[in-house]
Amino acid sequence: MMGYLDKWKDRSVMVVEDSATHRLLAVSLLTEMGFREVHEAENGVDAMSKLSALDRVDLVVTDLNMPYMDGVKLLESIASKLKGKVRFVAVMSGVPRDVLDTVQGVVDASELNLLAVFPKPLKQEELSRVLDGYNPEWPGASDAMSKLDMSEQDVADALKQRQLVPYYQPKVSIKDGSLFGMEALVRWNHPQYGVLPPAAFVHHLEEGELAIRFFYQFLRDVCVDVRQFLALHPGLHASINLPVPLLNDANLVDEMTSIVRSSGQPSDSVALEVTETSLMSNLAASLGTLARLRLNGFGLAMDDYGTGYSSMKQLSRSPFTELKIDREFVHDAGSSPKKLAILTSAVAMCQKLQLLSVAEGVETEEDWQQLAALGCDVAQGYYHSRPLPFDQFVQWMRDNGHI
Repeated sequence: MMGYLDKWKDRSVMVVEDSATHRLLAVSLLTEMGFREVHEAENGVDAMSKLSALDRVDLVVTDLNMPYMDGVKLLESIASKLKGKVRFVAVMSGVPRDVLDTVQGVVDASELNLLAVFPKPLKQEELSRVLDGYNPEWPGASDAMSKLDMSEQDVADALKQRQLVPYYQPKVSIKDGSLFGMEALVRWNHPQYGVLPPAAFVHHLEEGELAIRFFYQFLRDVCVDVRQFLALHPGLHASINLPVPLLNDANLVDEMTSIVRSSGQPSDSVALEVTETSLMSNLAASLGTLARLRLNGFGLAMDDYGTGYSSMKQLSRSPFTELKIDREFVHDAGSSPKKLAILTSAVAMCQKLQLLSVAEGVETEEDWQQLAALGCDVAQGYYHSRPLPFDQFVQWMRDNGHI
């Protein structure tokens, strides 16, 4: 059990369960997992009272059917009244799966993160699989930093001082396990607080002139790294998120083409990820820009597929080369008929439209096997690796036989 003790020894958990038998079983198992603190509550009212008195609890594991305050109301109350005290929640219940999917919707609409849905009674094997296989960035110091009040000027200064740097998350071929490419994601190497996650600053990079300055500098930095990646592993592709203002920037295509070609690599080594929201902000101009990008050899991915109201319509008229299926429909799809139906449909549509299917949020062996059974092309998520800086990504490539 030492692997679990090492992983969870600095974390705290609360079990909310009206059945003394199930509660004591869960407490015993979580204690064995190595949690530093294990708290108990008999129902939602008891849990809210005890949580209010604590500084922070990393994980709340709750039943749904409870007297006085049920688990759904508890989750809503935690999200609205105890913001910042609880980040991760898990549900253990025997209710039908469609009810559990709705509960997940409640959690997703909040700032909480649903770690897992466990059947009752809780079993060591299932608990161990989730705790050991799921690799969240737990909300320790980095989570507190994400709430720092960074101003637009702070971010502008960081950009000028070259503190906004790319991290890379691998995209792996499901068919043969080979490395397809990577997504470049921004991190802030802050001189005082260390590496800051995007939540601390990315909203300043999504609109206006700063977004444009950032994107072109970030693209240049990524191109420098990709050139080295290609020397180690020819044929890789790097994808970059495109901020909303850039789709309406008349200079985008010419500037991108100049940056990439001057770096000595082909345009098809770079793909742009575009959300439906950004596409719809100015549809006529956006479609023209996408067409020109494709004519110049760049790949195009519709990001977060399944979350927009007219995704199908935009796919039919846009020159995308790949479709990124949102993690909402990927992780744990095998246990949810509704998620599985949407995931199956998305993969099948990609096959018919000859689009590369990329599944986000792949976190477990079960996720990987489900995607393989459906014929999905590429997987991205913590199952393989969290985002890594350049040197660590190269080491990851070596460790996993990709160079």
